Amino acid sequence: MPGTLGVIATGTTASGPVLHGLRAAAREQGYSLNVFSVPDPGDAAVSAAVAGLRLQGVAGIVVLDGSLVPDRAPIPLVPAASTDQYAGARRATEHLLELGHLTVWHLGGPEDGAAARARERGWRETLERHGADVPPVVRGDWTARSGYRAGQSLAAEPGVQAVFSANDHMALGLLAAFTEAGMRVPRDAHVVGFDDVPEAAYFAPPLTTVRQDFVAAGRQTLAVLTARIDGVAAPERGTVEGELVVRESSRCLRAG
Repeated sequence: MPGTLGVIATGTTASGPVLHGLRAAAREQGYSLNVFSVPDPGDAAVSAAVAGLRLQGVAGIVVLDGSLVPDRAPIPLVPAASTDQYAGARRATEHLLELGHLTVWHLGGPEDGAAARARERGWRETLERHGADVPPVVRGDWTARSGYRAGQSLAAEPGVQAVFSANDHMALGLLAAFTEAGMRVPRDAHVVGFDDVPEAAYFAPPLTTVRQDFVAAGRQTLAVLTARIDGVAAPERGTVEGELVVRESSRCLRAG
């Protein structure tokens, strides 16, 4: 029966889309959420958050940052469900290969980020499976500024005709750099991003991207947590599939 659930958030997740999706899913199912924000994401801080939420009488806890889930807890506790980053990157790369490109360049995120690593692995292994050359990764820091700088480098690289960007904001900077260099997207090159931020449909051109459905992820999180509360077998962590949303940045044929 619906009741109150706890959420442990860090500074980077306390106002992000994962929490918004979880809130929406909780409202659908009649749950209320008590959010405990942890300024210092260490073991001691997480343990204190668990203890504090138990005192508030929550039935179970969601940890938004999956890397912070303790090995043991005195109450049902699960990481937030996430989009299958690897599968989404595979789909984005396959889409570009299906357009006839011999290879796909990758504008990657920070090497220390789990999502960036999973997306890079999906891109790399897809190229290898198709027998395509694997170009060196051009790396950014998730910002449009870093995407712009990477785009300047890629525009100067002969033969760049397809780019999978690890997120939409870097793709925005990439598109700006390509335009300045005289590369017309999608006529001269195709670009695919990841996330489907609300602005992606209004980029110039509108961006093809992998959509993360955070409300669906929230529903999956609640399904796993409530199963744990009821003593029913459940996976360690829920996952949802990303959806490839095709827009103008990869829709038209390139110049011959």
